[in-house]
Amino acid sequence: MFRSHETAAEGAPNIFGDGYSNWRMFERHLAHPWYHVVLEECLDGKVWPRSLMISDVDKLEEILSQQTSEFLVTEIQVVTPGWMNRTGKWKMEMLSGLLVGYDSNGARVCLHNIGDEKAYTDAPGRLVDPHSLKGLRVIF
Repeated sequence: MFRSHETAAEGAPNIFGDGYSNWRMFERHLAHPWYHVVLEECLDGKVWPRSLMISDVDKLEEILSQQTSEFLVTEIQVVTPGWMNRTGKWKMEMLSGLLVGYDSNGARVCLHNIGDEKAYTDAPGRLVDPHSLKGLRVIF
């Protein structure tokens, strides 16, 4: 999850509509993946590009399920911590697929496909065979 302190707020609340505030900075305390999502929304006959920073798979799945011809996700990038992408630093890459399943202990495991050649799991320190996961489902 992202968080921000009120001192990072910018401008008056609701300046861009009811319930919206502007922030100059967000922070994360946990080194877990998050998603940068680009979408196009059609309002009053005009297409508006939007970018969302989504903190978890559940919210990403919710946004994907809300797609219509007037609210369309056009790009998803995953931002992964160094322990997950095995580089030792945060990395942002185009997501080509996302699977969720459960290991033999019942813990949820997410498999992030990056292009055709790489896949990352959010199961730290464990090698995960996708075929061993139960209840495997496609999120993206």
